[in-house]
Amino acid sequence: MFALRKILAVTLLATVSFGWPAMATDAPKLSPLKFSKECSDYNGETPSFCTITESSLKEIPAGTKVLYYGPVLSSPLFTSSSVVLAVGPGDSAIGYCIVYDTAKPPTGHCAFSAGSGTLAGFQAILNVTVDDKQIWHWEGGYLLAAAK
Repeated sequence: MFALRKILAVTLLATVSFGWPAMATDAPKLSPLKFSKECSDYNGETPSFCTITESSLKEIPAGTKVLYYGPVLSSPLFTSSSVVLAVGPGDSAIGYCIVYDTAKPPTGHCAFSAGSGTLAGFQAILNVTVDDKQIWHWEGGYLLAAAK
């Protein structure tokens, strides 16, 4: 029984020592990403939209529409929505955002999982904040690579 425990312990140690670091180094590195958007046209209807005014990613330029499709666009506590970055015909990305509107200031997160056209393979994780001029900021990291 002692021999079996020793074999299991050595196997576990080898797995932890050699397996996990290799898996961690295979993870893709996210590139920094920043957007600013204004929401004067956002009305809580489906779809509502905001417009990107500044972007650190040329594939998602200023003027890109951020379309919100719900499910919860009009709660007094939070906004939870499927999101489409609509750059142009055939060029878009899909994701999901949740913003805690009752926080002071409001804060939230967006995650994008897919894209098409120039945004094929787009993935991003972004923090959401708003400044005192009601300009919304998304900041985090992204990948833009052909899906495998």
